[in-house]
Amino acid sequence: MLYTAIGHQVLDPLTRDPRKADAYRLDPYMREGLGSLARMHDPDVLNRYTFVVLKPDAVAGRRCELILGILRSKGWHPVAATTVRFDPLLVRELWRYQFNAASAQRIAVVDPLLSSGRSLLILLEDRNRPTWLPASVRLTAAKGSAEPSAAHSGDLRTRIGRINGLFNFMHTADEPADVVRELQLFSYQSGWDWCADPLFGTAASTADPRETVMSLLAELEAETPAHDLDLAACIRRLARRPGPWGACARDWPESGHVEDWLGLLRRTPLPDGSARWDVLTVLTSWIDCNEEGVLPILATGTADAWRTGTAHVATQEVTYA
Repeated sequence: MLYTAIGHQVLDPLTRDPRKADAYRLDPYMREGLGSLARMHDPDVLNRYTFVVLKPDAVAGRRCELILGILRSKGWHPVAATTVRFDPLLVRELWRYQFNAASAQRIAVVDPLLSSGRSLLILLEDRNRPTWLPASVRLTAAKGSAEPSAAHSGDLRTRIGRINGLFNFMHTADEPADVVRELQLFSYQSGWDWCADPLFGTAASTADPRETVMSLLAELEAETPAHDLDLAACIRRLARRPGPWGACARDWPESGHVEDWLGLLRRTPLPDGSARWDVLTVLTSWIDCNEEGVLPILATGTADAWRTGTAHVATQEVTYA
C-alpha cells in the first residue's frame, strides 16, 4: 500500500485529542515531519523541547527581549534559532484546523500583518517541566489566550502587554504532535540544520544559543522600526499624512467603521515603515476576529488533558498563537 496512515501507536504519545489524532494520521505535514524527525537520538526529545515564534508585531513593539527574559525565568531556555517569513499559504496551512472559525475581517488583516517582516523561530528546552507534562503543553498553558477578554493576570501574554487578538506577539505549538507538524512546515524555508544539534544529537555547535538569538533579533529590529502600537497615537499620526490613509484617519470617527478601513486595505497598499504599523494597529483594534458560533475544527489543548488523559473540549476561541 503506497499511502500509509500514521499508526495510533505513533500518534498516541503525541496528543491527548482523539480528533487531532484522527486528522493528523493522514495529514501530509505530520507524516513528512515524522519522517524528518526519524533520526532523533532521544525518544524524549519531543517532550523536552518546544518552540516559540516571535511574530512581526513582537519585533515592532519591541517585546522580544521581554518575552525571552520571562521564558528563561520560567525554565524555557533557547537552544537554537532561525528566522522565518509568513506568507498566505504558510498562515493557512499552519492554522489549517483553526482558520475555519476566523472572520472575514481577520482573514483580510492577518496576511499583511504576519508578512510585515521576518519572525524569530526559537527552539526551547524546558528545564522546569514535570515528567508527565510535555514542554509544548506547559508553554501553551502558561502563554494564555490570544484574546484580551480571556486574559489572566499571570499569563505570559498579559505580562508582555498583549494589545488585541492579533497583536499577541507569540505563537507556540499546542502539543508534541503540533511541534512535529509545524517544524516540518517551517522546514520548507529553514531546513533542519539550525536545530540539528539538540534534536538529532549531531556534533555540538560552538555557537552560544543566546548569542545566536540576540544576533538574529538585532537583524530583525534593524529591519523593522520600533512602534508604540497605540491606537489613538496611530490615528493622530495617520491624520497628518497625505494620501488615502491620511484622509481616512482625518475623517475619523465618521470613517471609523472598520469596513471603511478594510475596503481601503483591499484597494490600497499599506504604507511603508512606521505608518504601516499605524494602519495595522487601527485594523487589529477594530476587527471582529472570529465568526460567531463557529468552532475551530481542532481546539487548543489543555494541561489537564495530559494529567487526566481526557480529550480536549472544543471552545469557540480560535487563536493564531
